[in-house]
Amino acid sequence: MRLRANLALLPLDGDAVVFSEEVQHLLYLNPAAALLFRELQKDTPAPEFAHVLTAEGLVVSEEAEQWVTATLDAFRLCGILENGPVAPVALTPSPEDDAAARQAAGCAPYESFEPVAEQRYRLLETCALIRFGHVAQVRLVRSIIGHLATDDNVTPTIVIDINAKMLDNGHLRSDVYRDGIPVGRAPRLSEMAPIVKAALWQSAINAHDFLFYIHAGVVGTGASCVLLPAAAGSGKSSLTAALVHRGFRYFSDEVALIEPTTFRVSPMPLAMCIKSTGWDLMVRYYPEILSLPVHVRSDEKVLRYIPPPADSVEQIPMPVGHIIFPRYEEAAPTRLERVKRSEALGRLMGECLALRQRLDQNNVRQLVRWITGVECYELTFSSLETAAQLVAEATGSSGCGSA
Repeated sequence: MRLRANLALLPLDGDAVVFSEEVQHLLYLNPAAALLFRELQKDTPAPEFAHVLTAEGLVVSEEAEQWVTATLDAFRLCGILENGPVAPVALTPSPEDDAAARQAAGCAPYESFEPVAEQRYRLLETCALIRFGHVAQVRLVRSIIGHLATDDNVTPTIVIDINAKMLDNGHLRSDVYRDGIPVGRAPRLSEMAPIVKAALWQSAINAHDFLFYIHAGVVGTGASCVLLPAAAGSGKSSLTAALVHRGFRYFSDEVALIEPTTFRVSPMPLAMCIKSTGWDLMVRYYPEILSLPVHVRSDEKVLRYIPPPADSVEQIPMPVGHIIFPRYEEAAPTRLERVKRSEALGRLMGECLALRQRLDQNNVRQLVRWITGVECYELTFSSLETAAQLVAEATGSSGCGSA
């Protein structure tokens, strides 16, 4: 039983992180697992593992053998041991919406048309010229990305065309193309704008220089920003919206682009996406939400988009001061608890949707050094107002202003 070659064991807050460049895997180790790893490095015979751990007081003797077996199995599954699996790693996956990609297959071949209107929109380094086939499309697209509109002097880097065809059932069908390539088909007008939004932000992300693309809300506190990494359904977008209303600066409600070397986060100020299940909750913060246009996303979620504050598009990349993992639980007490940085790093990487470059021991060491300066928490909440207050207190932000 031997460790895979070229592994790095990096101490972090009393725990450790082990990195395999071959497998491209970061694994959080508690003190007992880190000791077992070091014993493997020393070629200690396997029958002695349980005794060593017991002698150090890290595992009780009655559970030592079972614990060693389970930990070695975890090492093997994560590719830490020589006989473990080596999973292929996608270095530059495109953050495409799979459902929208399937819809694109139903688009008609691109044909040029005379647009009824056109407008340029800028996000990061990407400028999209959007050309509309029907005037009804304009209002809905503006309701999502209107705040990103820029003047006609900016040279577009991509062109998004939206043709229009009135169907026999009375609905307006829109086929969406990016540089002449189909990206989505909307059988109804209400389904069109989210496809356009996705085409813009996917292009912007793919053209931007980042190290990690994290699924997270991001808000600013002054000289730094707060990451809110979480899976869908965690209440992340609602919490982001509540914090922005409280006075935090808005960066994004779903995307954190962490830059290489500096680990700063670039703003991605798309409109805040609120699902129909959260409209009643958001009314107290954004009374206008019930008058905003209704959109249907390709996953059939019914949405409204809250435009961000006017100064959001002027934000600059900021360092990360706090990482807070939100999780909504109905009827659960709202509480904020510290998380070990080693555990937080593993959870953060669990929300990483794309890598721009291959990880190596150099940038992983930079990553570990970076997170030693970040305060990490877990936020379980049932009260959005209390959750926002706890975040304000933890980050030292008064957050008393209204967005």
